[in-house]
Amino acid sequence: MPHCAEPGCTAGNKFRLRHAGLYLQGVWYCSPQCVEKGIERHFMRAAVTVLPTPRAEHRIPLGLLMLSRGQLDNSQLRAALAAQRSDGRGRIGHWLEKLGFATEQQITAALGLQWACPVVPPLAVGELDCVHLLPYRLMQQFRMLPIYFSRTNGVMYVAFSEGVDYTALYAIEQMLECRTEACITSSSAMTQSLENIGRARRPGELLYEGWRSVEEMARTTCGCILKLGAQTIRTVACGKYIWVRLKSDCEQVDLLFRRSESQETVAVIAQHEKPLMTTGASHVS
Repeated sequence: MPHCAEPGCTAGNKFRLRHAGLYLQGVWYCSPQCVEKGIERHFMRAAVTVLPTPRAEHRIPLGLLMLSRGQLDNSQLRAALAAQRSDGRGRIGHWLEKLGFATEQQITAALGLQWACPVVPPLAVGELDCVHLLPYRLMQQFRMLPIYFSRTNGVMYVAFSEGVDYTALYAIEQMLECRTEACITSSSAMTQSLENIGRARRPGELLYEGWRSVEEMARTTCGCILKLGAQTIRTVACGKYIWVRLKSDCEQVDLLFRRSESQETVAVIAQHEKPLMTTGASHVS
């Protein structure tokens, strides 16, 4: 029989022979009581974790890129930048389109060039068979959409509309144990797709907006484990959320715990104090 990963576990072989146990991040625990302690430790780390991102290379600003391609002139770019500063929000592409200096197609093509990613046409959500693989709230936060998952190669293709977020891609890779490839689609296509997904019922997602203690989150998670009869649990920090996925033989449930502002502040401080870490992901931000 496998050995329980929980230090100090006193469960005897008789208990282990009667219970299949559970797997947390691929490690075996003999009982819900033991796995709850393991979940607490994972949550404590995730609460203040800043996911490592690859070292960023220099990128030409979108406005300058379009200027160099002859799609804008200096006066148009200055006017768009002035409008952006005056309003205090919005990406430069939004203002270029709003002021009539560029079309959405031109901006999307320039984004693809800026991020060295392929551009995909408007997405028909009804034809996508992998949107259930990611929680809607995370897709909404990062404005991303899984458009194709190759189970043979273990690769998920993820579309973005406002630049690629490699932190989100890293979290997906850790949760699904796959590789990710980024691509770009238009902002209007992304908005329409997310609205369509948001209107559909997604019973396998549970969202906990208010921050809870690590102990309370672990108890909540274990309660869901027992109710679902889950055998495998995976957790990962993803943006403002701690993402937990529970899987049984016939069902899958995602739990999202929103990180508090104080925890995000600690994470930001940690990001500035620690040297830059690299990952095994083959992405360049």
